[in-house]
Amino acid sequence: MSSQVCSRCSRVIQPGDLFYSLLIKVFADFDGIIKIKDKEVNWSEEFEKLKSIPEDLINEEVYKEFQFVLCPRCKEIYSANPLNLPLGESASDSDD
Repeated sequence: MSSQVCSRCSRVIQPGDLFYSLLIKVFADFDGIIKIKDKEVNWSEEFEKLKSIPEDLINEEVYKEFQFVLCPRCKEIYSANPLNLPLGESASDSDD
């Protein structure tokens, strides 16, 4: 197996060295409520608009996946603050 490179710090990870695979999946969720601004919706017209958008762009709106290789140090840094929030702030603090 050839060496790997940490996606965060670019450190070369030699074969046999410890490294971590980081897989991030971002996907659309649904709470069961559809908000429609107009009372009358022409669904065939809406589907025609959708057909004009490239499929990969539509897919990215629904699902996106990222994969990274991390050295042990960068794994610890990432794990301590995965959302990269300013110190002293939590994810729930920023929901306001």
